[in-house]
Amino acid sequence: MNDEFRTLLDLLEEVKQQNKEIKTSVANLEGRPNGTSTEVFEQELQALTKTLQMVLDDHIKRKKELTKVAIVLGKRIAEIKNGFANSTKASNEVVAKLEETQSTQTPSITKKYFLLDAKRWIQWAIWGILVLLVTGFFSWNIHLHKTNQSLKDYALRYRILRMQHSESNDSFAQLDSIFETHRSENTIEQLRERVTNYEAAVRRQAELLHRQQEQLMKEQEELSRKNKR
Repeated sequence: MNDEFRTLLDLLEEVKQQNKEIKTSVANLEGRPNGTSTEVFEQELQALTKTLQMVLDDHIKRKKELTKVAIVLGKRIAEIKNGFANSTKASNEVVAKLEETQSTQTPSITKKYFLLDAKRWIQWAIWGILVLLVTGFFSWNIHLHKTNQSLKDYALRYRILRMQHSESNDSFAQLDSIFETHRSENTIEQLRERVTNYEAAVRRQAELLHRQQEQLMKEQEELSRKNKR
């Protein structure tokens, strides 16, 4: 089980490191002067968007690995629980034998209470360990979910900046207010829809330009053939 926990901790550390790198990139963009070239800004945004996409893909892969680890942990917990149950059963049998032996000898009230206390403490220790394991696992899952949400938010923010062609501090401050200070899920959903429509329109425009270019090339070829004749 120690190996599984070490795997969980290593993956969590990688996610934290990725978050630090993303926050550093955002801070660098926020500190840029307003006069910076839009083309350079576009290139940097595209590069950061690709990086975010790679991080998200890697995160999905890590999540699948964590699911496998969680299954293994569940099996280990079940094995531990069964082992504890067997130990409890064995301790109960030992206590019963000791009580039976003592009943044939001179009664000892002090020893009897000691055995009962030992049995009770063993049961409490078993349940305490199980509760700690389950609580730690669910807490880690909650943290992972929040990290996923943070990565998706940063990806959407870069897409919004690319759509707006804006690099001003006001734009960054407005996005910080929407996503962090005064988080509004309705506003975020509206922005996501606008970005999706914008990107779809850009793709359609690119396809149209490509078709027009192909048409022009065909017309040029036909004109060239006619001129040769």
